Amino acid sequence: MGKLLLEIGTEEIPAGYIIPALGQMEVLFREGLKKNRLDCGTVKTFGTPRRLGLYAEDIPEKQPTLREELQGPSAKAALDPDGRPTKAGLGFARAQGVEFSELQVRDTPRGPYLFAIKTREGELSIKLLPGVLTEVIRSIAFPKKMRWRGPGLLFARPVRNVVALFDTEIIELELNGVKSGRATLGHPFLSGKTIVIKKADFTSYKELLRKEKVIVDMEERVSMLREGINEIMRKHGSELKQEELLEEVNNLVEYPFPVECTFPEEFLRVPQEVVETVMISHQRYFPVENDSGKLLPRFITVTNRGERGAHLSVEGNERVLRARLADAKFFWEEDRKRPLKDRLEGLKDVLFHEKLGSYWERTERIDRLSAYLALRLDLADGEREGLHQAARLCKADLLTQMVGEFPELQGVMGCHYAREEGLPEEVACAIEEHYMPRYAGDKLPQTRLGTILSLADKFDALCACFSVGLVPTGSQDPYGLRRQAQGIIRILEAQRLPLSLRDTIAASLENFPGKGAAIKEITAFFRDRLYQTFLERGHRYDIINAVLGAGFDNVSDFSDRVSIISKLSETADFWGDLVALAERTFNIGKNAPSAGEVDERLLQQDEERSLWDVYLRNKDRIAALIDKNKYEDASRAFSDVFAEPVHAFFDKVFVNVEDERLRNNRLVLVKNINLLYAPRVADLSKIVPREVKDAFASEIEIG
Repeated sequence: MGKLLLEIGTEEIPAGYIIPALGQMEVLFREGLKKNRLDCGTVKTFGTPRRLGLYAEDIPEKQPTLREELQGPSAKAALDPDGRPTKAGLGFARAQGVEFSELQVRDTPRGPYLFAIKTREGELSIKLLPGVLTEVIRSIAFPKKMRWRGPGLLFARPVRNVVALFDTEIIELELNGVKSGRATLGHPFLSGKTIVIKKADFTSYKELLRKEKVIVDMEERVSMLREGINEIMRKHGSELKQEELLEEVNNLVEYPFPVECTFPEEFLRVPQEVVETVMISHQRYFPVENDSGKLLPRFITVTNRGERGAHLSVEGNERVLRARLADAKFFWEEDRKRPLKDRLEGLKDVLFHEKLGSYWERTERIDRLSAYLALRLDLADGEREGLHQAARLCKADLLTQMVGEFPELQGVMGCHYAREEGLPEEVACAIEEHYMPRYAGDKLPQTRLGTILSLADKFDALCACFSVGLVPTGSQDPYGLRRQAQGIIRILEAQRLPLSLRDTIAASLENFPGKGAAIKEITAFFRDRLYQTFLERGHRYDIINAVLGAGFDNVSDFSDRVSIISKLSETADFWGDLVALAERTFNIGKNAPSAGEVDERLLQQDEERSLWDVYLRNKDRIAALIDKNKYEDASRAFSDVFAEPVHAFFDKVFVNVEDERLRNNRLVLVKNINLLYAPRVADLSKIVPREVKDAFASEIEIG
């Protein structure tokens, strides 16, 4: 078994390209081996801004020997009556490159046939790997690619060297005139040396590059970064919070060295979110806070030139940040000279979408929809006035210089400007919170006004886009409608708001005359979002479908029912009886012409009279439990009460008799029992039996 080392040396690759490219490299490499009847053990990828690499172990020295059994003509066609070969037999031997005497006659289900048994020796891996690695390199997808040295290869940045080794041998390949070899380069500023790699061993490779100030192991590099940054932050009573930024910066450097810098305290008069946005999003700096979370006039930058060049890095980065913060301070001071309400007229000139009008029109729609939601949620008159004010002002900060420069601060700046104007705190908070949650995992609005305004904003965006046919397709969702629906689901669930999805969608669509038909389409969109959300949370697909079958208009209630039915499904002594009861009553009851009253005069047998009596005595109690959202109690009561009499009914009573009146009466009885539970809790007829699910899962694993 051999080891392989591949390093693609390049000019500096954008940080965001590296991790996706490395993920592709492992997949492409394993696929390439498989196509060539090879395999491997551990695969590790690594990268820096100037190299992408892959290391693999346990690659066989050659392909396994291939034994082929090729079926030819039937023995009857290949041999004459005397056992001599016919033209057909000789032709088959010739086509397979063997002597006729080497062919074998074997019995098959269709009779005896000629077979050619051929053994093909496996090719040496060193001869196959050039093709595998060339295909890997050529197949890596990047957001943007460059062409250089002619049209032969497109890559993220020009390739300058390729190290490709199988144990101690060079894997011979060539990319746009760059031939593979053993030579790689150390750090461009701290080393500049050419390094010769003698063998494909990741440990020795790492050590050689570490001596030349290149940390190729990404986990080691990020660990160095985290420890260095935390060492500085702990002096001020805090620790690293920006893990996403850490991952990005890790792909910007080959030899990380965090250094502490300062900026003038006067910039702390600008809102903390602004200063941190400038640092994190625009400069890739780490803000420093004290133990209470207050921003200090300090930041950490990560240099790629080691301790020697740290002082130059400090001076340069402090100068850059001062200039950026001076701009932000200017915007802050200028924007505050004009109140938010004076900016509203300007929203008429800011286009939301060519088919949907301006942000002024969008603001009016949000205002109307939030007023509808306020009525539904019984907001007090004083709160409604605050909600109206927040709705009118929620998009005004789009016209401020600060948001123009830092769009990610929309809502945040509206909140700050509202506070500066002396507007009520609940109005200021609602302006910021109406964008929440901005992404999966983002925090939810915490205030009542912010919650309602966020729902109004998201329902309007969804209904507006659906009303003009801007519907997500496949992976395409340019207007973020899946994210908007997800935000609505999370808010309704977390706040336990008793809002009707259908009614709210209908109210929102009133802003788009003639688009009422979109209700069905948007409702189906929410159904799909709910299914995907709860599937990702680990609930069984058939349970989700069963609960969806009982309705999902109230998202909070739907969430409760999924949780309870999932819990009950783990109760072995109870679950089977409940599902069997629901399934039997559904399968027979669906043939009933309609739900209705049972005619007691047509009840002939003891079992059906007993079942009817049980139904009359218990239907109100079970319905009351469901009305109070006591779904577990209702499920257990439904099973305890009906399991035995229903099974006795099916054992003793023949339902599909010729007498139509008698048949329908029995069908209605069974259907009414099913309707007591299924349409309000879960349609358990959709539950897939455990053995079927297990077989399906096994089939997927095998495939």
